[in-house]
Amino acid sequence: MSDREAGDRDGGGSRIATNRAAVAIAIGSLLIAVVIGVLARRGLLGSVGVRGIAVDALPFYLLFLLLAVWLVVWSWRRLVSLLQ
Repeated sequence: MSDREAGDRDGGGSRIATNRAAVAIAIGSLLIAVVIGVLARRGLLGSVGVRGIAVDALPFYLLFLLLAVWLVVWSWRRLVSLLQ
């Protein structure tokens, strides 16, 4: 394998595919933030109403939240590094 091909790979796959995933996640997180902002501005967010969660499901919700935050942070860091 040449040095050029080795440079196009990172860890488990192509760098282009990884960059596309990072850009898609970053754009998705931005769209979600905009939608939440619009809903909050129109006062529709209060009608969603959180009733509470079961205590035994709390670890799963926390794990999902931590993974989602890590994924968004990773994708934004990757996107910013592409733009530099």
